[in-house]
Amino acid sequence: MQKLLNIVLVITSLCSLIGCSDDEVNSPTVSFRRPYYILSTTGDLSVEVRLSEPTSRDLVVNFTLGGTGEEGVDYTLSASEFLIPAGQDSSIITLSPMNTINEGREVSLYLQEVEGYDFGMYRQTMIPIEQQEPFTTSFFSSDYNLYEESEIAIKLFIGTSEYTSPSYDITVPFDIDPASTAELGVHYEIVGGEKQFLYKKDDLMGRVRLRFLKKEAGKDKIVLRLVEDDRFLISTSNNKANINIDGPIDFENLVGTWRFSGFSSESHVRKMATMFGDTEGLQKLPQGDMSDVLVFTTESGKNIIRTNQLVSDLKNYFIDEAEVSVLDIVENQLYELDEWSLHRSVLQTELSKVNLNFSDKNMKESEAEVDFRLLNEGNTLEIRIVQYEPVDFLQEVYSYYSDPNYSGDVNFDKNLPMKGNYTLSFQFSRERN
Repeated sequence: MQKLLNIVLVITSLCSLIGCSDDEVNSPTVSFRRPYYILSTTGDLSVEVRLSEPTSRDLVVNFTLGGTGEEGVDYTLSASEFLIPAGQDSSIITLSPMNTINEGREVSLYLQEVEGYDFGMYRQTMIPIEQQEPFTTSFFSSDYNLYEESEIAIKLFIGTSEYTSPSYDITVPFDIDPASTAELGVHYEIVGGEKQFLYKKDDLMGRVRLRFLKKEAGKDKIVLRLVEDDRFLISTSNNKANINIDGPIDFENLVGTWRFSGFSSESHVRKMATMFGDTEGLQKLPQGDMSDVLVFTTESGKNIIRTNQLVSDLKNYFIDEAEVSVLDIVENQLYELDEWSLHRSVLQTELSKVNLNFSDKNMKESEAEVDFRLLNEGNTLEIRIVQYEPVDFLQEVYSYYSDPNYSGDVNFDKNLPMKGNYTLSFQFSRERN
């Protein structure tokens, strides 16, 4: 900041040397409002030109750029000229900071001749650019699965503060780590072809998409590694992402016996319901049991789920021998991982019958959407219950979100009001014979 103040003092001194004058003139004048501004690292800057009196016609005031700052690298301009409408006496253009990590950068704007006008106090304005600390990069999550396409994401930090919603697009480079067994261009490809994350203007994270090409035994691991340069430091932890190439999955990938291992969304559901105020509705939140077993099998040409070995609350939702119809591989937001803006691939299915009321006392049998994810190289199955109408728990939450007058946000699905923050996700481990 001291360096910026020194620059300002120099600029103020120079003002008297470039024709700044208070002398009266007969012609109207045009002038910058100030001889200097400072472009901060965090916000846009408005630069104003003013006339000594309103103009009787639309007036264009041109300027030339100078200084060590580079347009499109250090900053962007909202316009290449000032346009003052008839009847007005001023106009503004906006400078937006970009990669302001270079020391000693500044911008100068110098007014060009305007027919019928003399120059007022400030024909030139100087704009020192505040220097920004380098970004520190970190993967949003370190583990991913690649079915058909997968979105990999990073976060940026300035110091210890997370950097979000940039005012410009940022590209962040990465490398393929030698620990990868999959071959780029053979087993997978980078959508767009560039080894870089794109952190779009106003987004919450930088993203890159990978696309499945081929599954081959022993060549199903991708490891992405962040790299360091003048703009980006790498985090000492979470600087690599491991992606398992599963390839497109179908019912056959679910076939087998699975034993309950955990309620993966419980803490998130409890947190959201507590924030909502439905603490009473949490008292009977359904639980699994380590004795719970699910079996996926094909019988008489039908894909079914056997649930007769469930002993926990899960038996109040699943109905034995329900038929499983695979719909598609889709991308969902997995709120319980605190990755609500990062999409993950899930296998979307429809079960021919469940008890939507999720109750041992009330029965509302219906078909329903149930989603699945395969994790841990196919050894962990995550069952995501997104469609249910609870009567024993989360009653206030369900009543609120299922109200026809509730509009929701951009991602809200009126047909699945409990999907998202109240998805019930249970994990099962594959049983080996």
